[in-house]
Amino acid sequence: MKREARLLDLSTLYVMVSFASIVAGVVHIVPWATGRFGRWAAWWGFGHILLGLTSSVALLRDMGAPYIIAWIGNPLAILAYAAIFAGMRNFAHPGGSNRVLLIAAAIGGVPLLLSTDPTAIGARVGYLSIVRALFDGATALVAWRIARRESLHTGWIVFSLFAPTVPLFLARSISAFDGQVSTRVTGQHGGIAAWLVAIAITFILFRGFSLFALEAERGQQQLARLAERDGLTGAYNRTAFDRIRQQWQGRGAVLVIDLDLFKQLNDRCGHAVGDAALGIATRVAQNVLAAGGSVFRWGGDEFVGVLPGADRAAADQASARIAQRFTDTVCAVAPEDLPVTVSIGTACGPLSEVERLLAEADCAMYAAKRARRSDTERQRSVAETIRPAA
Repeated sequence: MKREARLLDLSTLYVMVSFASIVAGVVHIVPWATGRFGRWAAWWGFGHILLGLTSSVALLRDMGAPYIIAWIGNPLAILAYAAIFAGMRNFAHPGGSNRVLLIAAAIGGVPLLLSTDPTAIGARVGYLSIVRALFDGATALVAWRIARRESLHTGWIVFSLFAPTVPLFLARSISAFDGQVSTRVTGQHGGIAAWLVAIAITFILFRGFSLFALEAERGQQQLARLAERDGLTGAYNRTAFDRIRQQWQGRGAVLVIDLDLFKQLNDRCGHAVGDAALGIATRVAQNVLAAGGSVFRWGGDEFVGVLPGADRAAADQASARIAQRFTDTVCAVAPEDLPVTVSIGTACGPLSEVERLLAEADCAMYAAKRARRSDTERQRSVAETIRPAA
């Protein structure tokens, strides 16, 4: 028995998980109260505080506290696990409602409130362990979905902290219904049931702050996305171009897109109208190149589109569609007597030589712009593009 006491002491583990959960709860609620975090932090924090308080119930009972404390503690434990799951749900879906979840948790606590027999501890522990397993499984599933949908590596850590307790709690419920649970936690040092609890507590100790890590990685990704986006149009910028170009393989097409008469539009109608025209150009190009292509704001009123896998015919078709759609749309903001159009130059070849393709497409764009200005008699179509010389 002395050797088992050195290996395992459940009363100490209960004290540790109680303090750790309360601290984790407070650390989450404070930034939520100051407006730094969303509702998910409030639910997560409240759930862990409640979990910490209910974890001490068994110790208080062993110390001679009234039975009503333990009687109320078990339903509160269900609410604690429901609140923790609600925090994970709100982290994944900030606008979601937890009303149905809380009603279900309250209903789930009714059987424990109706169980007033102190000797029926096995049934209560077994029932509570099943509920815990269900909530932990649901929390792990949400973490798994977040990790996959948002490519958050810490989501897999959260998953790994919640998923293992599902079989542990289920095994705990089996041993409880089989009468293998002790009526006292204090001084319990061995047995399968005690070790199942100890292993589960180990995971619980480490997962109180796991959502902090998930939030930090999500924030880092958002900052990275902002750093790669043009603040006005939402198109990729050159920083994004340097990163994404590493992913391009094989042949493809490069399009250089420039707005005609943009300076006149700005001078005559103001920068707000000019900004609207830039936004239209971005949306049109993004919609046309949506199937695997990317659009970058290169500077001023010039954009670059890259379409991996496209040949000459596909590039010409994309250019024509961009030009026509822009002409059809920009009339909503540009005056009728100011024909704001786009000139597009294209180049095709290996994307490993994207700098050369950019230079060729840029020359072709300026050739198209000059041709449109000088060839007024033929009334060149805005959808017509100039190809680089072979």
